[in-house]
Amino acid sequence: MNKSSEPLFQMETLQSGIFKSRPNRYLSEVMINGRMEQVHVHDPGRLKELLFENNACLIKSVVSETRKTKWDMVFARKGDEWILIHSAYHRYLAEAVLKRNIAPFGILKAIKAEVKVGKSRLDFRVKNEAGETIWIEVKGCSLSEEGIAKFPDAPTDRGRRHLEELMALLSESEPNTRCAVLILVLSEATLFEPNRETDPKFYNIFYEALNSGVEIYPCKILYDHEVNAFTFREILPIKEKRNE
Repeated sequence: MNKSSEPLFQMETLQSGIFKSRPNRYLSEVMINGRMEQVHVHDPGRLKELLFENNACLIKSVVSETRKTKWDMVFARKGDEWILIHSAYHRYLAEAVLKRNIAPFGILKAIKAEVKVGKSRLDFRVKNEAGETIWIEVKGCSLSEEGIAKFPDAPTDRGRRHLEELMALLSESEPNTRCAVLILVLSEATLFEPNRETDPKFYNIFYEALNSGVEIYPCKILYDHEVNAFTFREILPIKEKRNE
């Protein structure tokens, strides 16, 4: 079985719903079996192409005595695709990518999540059999336009800071240190480009990081509703920087 057909991550049982409104970034109203329910939205992005009135969505039940909502938004429909909009799954997908040796990091012997660096935390620090230490930040990309995956869909100071920290780590560390970004492309696309129109500062620092030696891998990972699982498809090429 090849990488493009082998399930990367299996989802739990999900419930169908119809999106109705989004009172704030983290809350939505969804019709479930004829009843209006409040559903938590983990992704604070704009998601205008996904969360619009009467669009189909997939949600999951959450049992918690401390939460105000008992549902989480997980997927929204876009054409023939289901697009993941629950950012907590990004870590699990990234871990699966690392453990399958999909990104070219070599054979890994240690994976540590949520490692403090400077004023923030990076998603992973891994070590491979060649003795290299690799710092990795993970970004989820749900937006695609005309076959081009684009990140971010809203301005991101945090995303720019992470790129700056990776560049600083790369310049200050020993020669056997690498820094990388895994971009989880969660929709059909054949190319990746940082979203210049949404965040021109991120756009510029993205290419600065790439040119400084930070490795960036846009991994296309798609959800198959029939088997309720994600599969890895390919690492997308990155569009060259526009000079105009």
